[in-house]
Amino acid sequence: MRYSKTTGGFYPDDILYTNPPADLIEVSTDGYNAAMNRSGGATLDVQNGELVIIQPTPAQLLAQAQAAQIALVRASCAAAITNGFLSSALGAPHTYPSGQTDQANLSANVMSSMYTNLPANWTTLQVCCDSTGKWAYLPHTAVQIQQVGVDGKAAILVCLTKNAGLQAQIMAAEDVPSVQKIVW
Repeated sequence: MRYSKTTGGFYPDDILYTNPPADLIEVSTDGYNAAMNRSGGATLDVQNGELVIIQPTPAQLLAQAQAAQIALVRASCAAAITNGFLSSALGAPHTYPSGQTDQANLSANVMSSMYTNLPANWTTLQVCCDSTGKWAYLPHTAVQIQQVGVDGKAAILVCLTKNAGLQAQIMAAEDVPSVQKIVW
């Protein structure tokens, strides 16, 4: 068996390669098995022409755990932001969708409500869900759609603030188990 540090791959001896990496080194069966069974974030390196398994330091393990946990928290934040929000702009709580397209549509409706010289009876249709679970495009006055916009932005800020706080906690954690306990 042979190994290339450049590609990070193993190359069986019984296969003829037309363009093999120039840095191939011989690896024993025991070395190959050890490399395949490594754990705990260990990486492979070539030192003095030999394949070696490098165990990460505690600081590296902590940094890896922090990066992984921050990625999970960010993903949870993004999901929460696009999971909808409540607004009582119509007089009773309604759920409004908040996916990327929904946010763009709401922004356009809010902008339209701010034009000068709107007719007194101006309304815009905005999709929302009532307490019975019925989704519909309902008319909203300028004041109502602006309130929905304010409520949507407030919901997003709650998520972003929570995300920032959790990330700060993750970075302040001093060991991997403490990092992994910090979740959305």
